[in-house]
Amino acid sequence: MPTSPLARHLIPGLVALAATAAPLLAQADALERVEIRGRVVEATPRHNVRAACQNIDRQLQRTLARTWADEHLFGEVKVKMVILNGDIATVEARGLSYETARNVRKAVRRLDCAPGDSSAQLYRFSVEFVDPDRPASDSATRTAADDSLRISG
Repeated sequence: MPTSPLARHLIPGLVALAATAAPLLAQADALERVEIRGRVVEATPRHNVRAACQNIDRQLQRTLARTWADEHLFGEVKVKMVILNGDIATVEARGLSYETARNVRKAVRRLDCAPGDSSAQLYRFSVEFVDPDRPASDSATRTAADDSLRISG
């Protein structure tokens, strides 16, 4: 029976593959259990981020000025950050655009914050990109105790 050149090369390759894969498939039932350990922060969210990171307004204004100039998007980015022993452990940011939220995450990770107690501290705040041409009466309605940080050009 005549065979094609493709079949002459393909059949030995398939036999070799089957011989190699058979022991691996037999071991699939013998997988070991994998445990993942982590730390879940279940702290009450704090809103006084300025107390922990005293120069946050100036630092974010400086590091996010380029983002504001490049994107010219106005609105709010909601931020969640965990500080552990004065180090920023995790940062989440959502809002406006993916690029803006990513830049806010990077800027928040670079903040200088004072060391607090040894337990994890969860902070929530907003970074607001504002239109510098917005009437002053709009921004006057917010109070100094507001948990928003404003970035403008």
